[in-house]
Amino acid sequence: MRLGRVEVTGGFVLLWALLYYLDDTGILPWAALACALHEGGHWLAIRALGGDVRQISLTACGAAMELSARPPLSPGRLFWAALAGPAANLLAALLGGALASQLGGGCYLFVGLNLGLAGFNLLPAGSLDGGRALESLLAALGREDWGRRAAQLGGDVAAALLLGAGGVLLWQSGGRSFTLLIAGVWMAAAARRERGWTIL
Repeated sequence: MRLGRVEVTGGFVLLWALLYYLDDTGILPWAALACALHEGGHWLAIRALGGDVRQISLTACGAAMELSARPPLSPGRLFWAALAGPAANLLAALLGGALASQLGGGCYLFVGLNLGLAGFNLLPAGSLDGGRALESLLAALGREDWGRRAAQLGGDVAAALLLGAGGVLLWQSGGRSFTLLIAGVWMAAAARRERGWTIL
């Protein structure tokens, strides 16, 4: 399904329908707002830096922005555009924290979601904002090959740490807490996909 420059896949719709069905805590609207602010931060930064977004794809694995080739963004500008999403979440967390004492518990949840989203995306893995920022920074310094390898290595290390921590947490919680393990599986799959490997 396409809405202007936004492409919404069936996997995205099914995932959010499933999450809505399973959500009995009211966390989903806050999570959706945090994700929208994150992508909005990227979009605003790209526009402010002189770039243009050709298409936004919403999939079961997240959101992806495809930039227009004209005008192209330099590696230095791509660095700032990559960090703009986590920065938007950190600003939202600060604002939510300032309002939490007056507006109640929902704000604390919103703060936590924004901090978690920013922290996760700042991991130096190629498929995340931290990896893209690292790759762009090294490319701006004339070390494009280093940037690609560093982002791939960061993805491998982050996937291994998340899988290990997720396995320990799953075992300690008696099989009830599996979110971190899912994040590790997603990270490992993303690392394989970037290398062009087939995921069996």
